Amino acid sequence: MWLRPASAIRRCIGVGLALLTLLGTGGAPAQDLNSGGQIPAQESRVALIIGNSDYKSAPLENPANDAADLANALERQGFKVLVRENVGERGLKEAVDVFAKHLKQGGIGLFFFAGHGIQLKDQNFLLPVDIGFDSEADITFKSVSAEYVLSRMAEAGNRINVVILDACRNNPFQQSRKNVSKGLGVMNVGRAEKGTFIAYATSPGATAADGSGRNGLYTKHLLRSLETRDSDIDKVFGRVRTGVVQDTGGEQVPWTSSSVIGSFHFDVVEDMAALRGATQPAAARHEAAAEAATAPYDPVQERAYWERIKDSRVAADFVGYLEKFSGAPRAAYARWMATKYGGVVPAAARPAPVASPAPERLALATPSLPAQLPAVGAVSGAIPSPGTVIHDCAECPELVAVPPGEYTMGSGPKERLREPDEEPAHRVRIATSIAVGKYEVTRGQYSVFFKETGREHKPGCHSTRGGFFHKNPKATWQSPGFDQTDDDPVVCVSWDDAKAYLAWLGKKTAKQYRLLNESEWEYVARAGTTGSHHWTDADRAATCRYASVADTSFKSVSPGAPMFPCSDGFAFTAPVGRFPANPFGIHDVLGNAWEWTEDCWNEGYAGAPALAAPRLAGSCTERVFRGGAWNSAPSTVRAAYRDRGSKDERHDNLGFRAARSLP
Repeated sequence: MWLRPASAIRRCIGVGLALLTLLGTGGAPAQDLNSGGQIPAQESRVALIIGNSDYKSAPLENPANDAADLANALERQGFKVLVRENVGERGLKEAVDVFAKHLKQGGIGLFFFAGHGIQLKDQNFLLPVDIGFDSEADITFKSVSAEYVLSRMAEAGNRINVVILDACRNNPFQQSRKNVSKGLGVMNVGRAEKGTFIAYATSPGATAADGSGRNGLYTKHLLRSLETRDSDIDKVFGRVRTGVVQDTGGEQVPWTSSSVIGSFHFDVVEDMAALRGATQPAAARHEAAAEAATAPYDPVQERAYWERIKDSRVAADFVGYLEKFSGAPRAAYARWMATKYGGVVPAAARPAPVASPAPERLALATPSLPAQLPAVGAVSGAIPSPGTVIHDCAECPELVAVPPGEYTMGSGPKERLREPDEEPAHRVRIATSIAVGKYEVTRGQYSVFFKETGREHKPGCHSTRGGFFHKNPKATWQSPGFDQTDDDPVVCVSWDDAKAYLAWLGKKTAKQYRLLNESEWEYVARAGTTGSHHWTDADRAATCRYASVADTSFKSVSPGAPMFPCSDGFAFTAPVGRFPANPFGIHDVLGNAWEWTEDCWNEGYAGAPALAAPRLAGSCTERVFRGGAWNSAPSTVRAAYRDRGSKDERHDNLGFRAARSLP
């Protein structure tokens, strides 16, 4: 599964990550840039990251963590990343084949392996977790050689291929077999492998430390080096070498071998700037940029350029577009995309600053809600007054009548934690009253649907337990990996599951149950307030009085994760309604479980409707979810924060809330 590890990697589900299906990207022109060819208009960056820890005979502590963390780091550098953890023979070979198919001529390929590796008969074999350490025949038959991976990468004709092997760790096989050499051997880079950079965790014939912390020693320094300014490949691995040598007193010396001509930077903005600098004098670049910002553009060329880059996740593609077409209607979206992926928008393409809208409350004043809300049965005809509790059937979730109104959706410049996809802030009107789940749908309520319909739920639920993103193959909504009561919010349910549940409710009640659209959801979350939450923004410690979030209770689950400096009393989900309701009488809109909404994913609010309605154009295999969860950090527990997931995937911190229109 192709991963887009959220943000900082963004698209964090909880503390770190969210899923991304790899989309095909157009290959760059075939000219060899190492020989002075043209700069690619769009350069595909694809990485395969494998971390094998769970060996039967000689388990390792860190490789799975190494893989998850490096995937996050590379995604921030513009790579599309395939991550595999603890793979056996079949999974290892399949991953290499999938990787080879997605490499693009003229692009960048990167392969990383952490785990056990063996040098046997002048080849370096990377071992799957289901292999034994007692047969040389098994090694050659069941493993994958690093030389084979390199040859598949060379076939693609990439501009740059990077192979990183943190696989020189000692193992029992090396201690008992005379034909097995210690450590890994040097792979010779031939003509076919020009533009190749190979990095080893230690020198040929030596072994590397597994590490005593979360990461192996080598990968720990690689991660640090990738975060350092100046991402030139030689400087990145030079810093790694220095750090490892210092930590081991010279006993472990990382090794590199390169046939790269010219330069390569891991940071895509630095890399494209270096490529442009190599082909165009500085004065000419500045002159061309200024001219592009003011000169009229050809709409045919603009359209063709846009079609080529519109699905890209590389900042340089949108920066290049802005240098040519800064006055085009799509420039605002291009600026947002360039910023989102770490690019620097050309000065001439930046919009003039505009005053942000003054903070304001709802156009329609929020009603004062009575301490004890009246409950009614199925309502027909008359619209219930705001705050009325509606209960359509014994098994149905309680709903609260929410009044119509108007508010500012998204984040303006004053929101310190804002992200580009929360912009531009804009006015939205909710034209009619809506009935909104007083609580998130619970396990008990969902179990009635499950028993009556027999809906199939195959095991498998994504998790960020332990601080890294992985899939628990045994988890289900009934057993998400931690204890729950029937009053806890149901999690490990997909968008499709949520829709099926709401359709079932509709048949039982003859009412049109649905998910909130994204505009409605934020309106309900804000409940007449204009800050990051419906409680005060000034005191982060106050959050634990209002929501189940990543806090000190969560520390034992994921030590080291960003968290609130307080305790809400729950390491995982809390029974619904344990925290105070917001001014609309709705509980747990922020925290406890993320909530699916109706909308397809769109990057930002360009073209968003002024009248609340679901956005059903965009990336509709992915749907928006909102609100944060029991493992969400301060940056994501905000009314404006947006995230997304594939609609058929399940996560142990993601549920939903029922709604329906009134009357």
